[in-house]
Amino acid sequence: MRSFSSRCSFFITVILLSNASIGHSAVKLDPLGLYLTKNGYGGAQLVHPANFYDLPIQSNRKPGSLLVDTGSPTSLIFRSSLRRLNLIESKTTKHTSGAFGRSQDVVGQTTIDALSAGNCTLTNVPVEVTSGSADDPFSRVNSDGLLGLRELFKFGAVLDLHNRLVYLTATRRGNVGAEIKSILLKEGYTPVPLSVTDSHLRVAGAFNGVPCHFVVDTGAYLTALDSSFAGQEKLHVESTPITARGFGGSSRVELAILSSLRIGNYELRRASISILHFDPNLLRRGTGSEVAGLVGVEYLAINSAVFDFNTNTVYLRPRSRSK
Repeated sequence: MRSFSSRCSFFITVILLSNASIGHSAVKLDPLGLYLTKNGYGGAQLVHPANFYDLPIQSNRKPGSLLVDTGSPTSLIFRSSLRRLNLIESKTTKHTSGAFGRSQDVVGQTTIDALSAGNCTLTNVPVEVTSGSADDPFSRVNSDGLLGLRELFKFGAVLDLHNRLVYLTATRRGNVGAEIKSILLKEGYTPVPLSVTDSHLRVAGAFNGVPCHFVVDTGAYLTALDSSFAGQEKLHVESTPITARGFGGSSRVELAILSSLRIGNYELRRASISILHFDPNLLRRGTGSEVAGLVGVEYLAINSAVFDFNTNTVYLRPRSRSK
């Protein structure tokens, strides 16, 4: 995930949609996909390297991929991919910061004139530029950048991890939320409300019965709790030789088993989590928007998560109920 101060941007965006298929080949759609494509959405198939979900794209007619990252406030392109994607960077004085602190890396800016994904084409999409993250199990080295929260909200995204699909439309559509909920409730899903604070997606929850909030982060390899909260609640932790690296630094990784992990009113029993040393700025320590850690992509995937960014809701379903 990535964190830095937000700025206002003006979008001039067009989406061209063709609902006959998803991407370049026909995909059999479930009731959710059929409803969305009949209501002005275009879709794109995701690929699933390791724990992550990548969106294949064409940037100015050059092939690439963006990791779908709800933990990143904005979309970005890694600096090493600029030339191949036919993009030119303009410099800023802003520094990248992330889960482990502030980086020395200076953020750039560029605009993708035409970004195609599946049967959707977005035009004049502004993105940030950074140097990327380190080559370790927690990195995004197979991607050219990140599809972040700003664009997911902007284009009314519905992100279906179970079927590895993302649906986009020209504008955010609150009126589709009721039917999305109706479809998913019939399939055994539990709706969990989300909120956005300081450009981060948050969910109320609890660990071992202790109420807290988490950042919801599809760009995080594993679900993690900050070490200070683990110590405060006297969790039994096991050391590992693993180091997690990302924007702004690194942290050694410890492991713990929770008797209960709640994501909204959805409960996981005997949940294994990582214990990391997060940057206090990410945690918002001492404020009304404090978080204890983050919900990573592994539990979101295992529980067949479907995000509706029109209504700030994630739907979860036990793996045993998955198709």
